[in-house]
Amino acid sequence: MRFTIHFLLFILSITSSLYSVANETIKTELLAVANENRLLQYYENGENKGPSIEILEAILKEAQLEAKVAFMPWARAFLTAKTQPNTLILSMIRTPEREHSFHWITQVSHATRVFISLKNKPESYVDSMQQAKQKLIAVVLGSAGYNELISNGFSDKKNLYVVADAELMMTLLENERVDLVYEDPHNVLNILNRRGKTDTAIRYKEIAPENERISYIAISKPTDLEIVNRLQQAARKFEKTAEYLRLVLE
Repeated sequence: MRFTIHFLLFILSITSSLYSVANETIKTELLAVANENRLLQYYENGENKGPSIEILEAILKEAQLEAKVAFMPWARAFLTAKTQPNTLILSMIRTPEREHSFHWITQVSHATRVFISLKNKPESYVDSMQQAKQKLIAVVLGSAGYNELISNGFSDKKNLYVVADAELMMTLLENERVDLVYEDPHNVLNILNRRGKTDTAIRYKEIAPENERISYIAISKPTDLEIVNRLQQAARKFEKTAEYLRLVLE
C-alpha cells in the first residue's frame, strides 16, 4: 500500500513538472520584427500602429500569447525571423524561395511591384524588364522586389542602387539620383504625401496580375510547433470576422 501511494505521488510530481514546463513554453514572449511602412505597420507617439499591427494583436489575444514588436531595416528583420525561434515577421511577401523557411500565419495585405519614375522625367519611364535594365533602380535590400530583380538578371554592380528602406529609396528618386524605384505605388504616394510633396507626380505602367503580391505574418521555422498551431488556429478564427476583412483591405 505504501509503495502504491509513493508511486502515485511520484507520477503526480512528474505530471505537475511536465505541465509546468509546457505552460512555461506557451507563455514564452515572442518577438515580432518588421520594417516600418506607414500603410502597414509603424511606430508613432509611443504606440505601434497600422492594420498589420492590429491583425497581429487580435491573433495574439485569441491565442493567449504576447509579442514585443521591434522595427528594424528589412534585411535585418528577415535574417532575425529566419534564424531565431519564437520570432514573427510583418508583413512579408510569400515567395517560393521563402516558402519552407517559415510557418505562415495569415495574410495581411495586397501589394504590387512596378517600376516607378518621376513624371517630369519621361526619359526614365519603362514598360518592361528589359528596358529597366538600362536604368538605375533603387530597391530595398533583401526585399521580395530585390530578389525578383536579381533573379531576372539585374545586378547591384550595374543597375541596382540597394538601400535599407523605402524612405531612402524615395529620397534618391526625388533627388533624381536614380531613374526608377521598384515598389508599390501606394507606398510611394504615401511617402510623398507625408513629405508634403503632393505636387510630385509619378508614372508607371498599368498594373497587371503579374505585378500583384500578397504579404503575410509568418513565424520562424525553429519555433515550438505548439506555439505555431495556436497562432494558426487563432488566425483561422479571426479571418472569419468583419474586422479582419476591414483591416486586410484597408
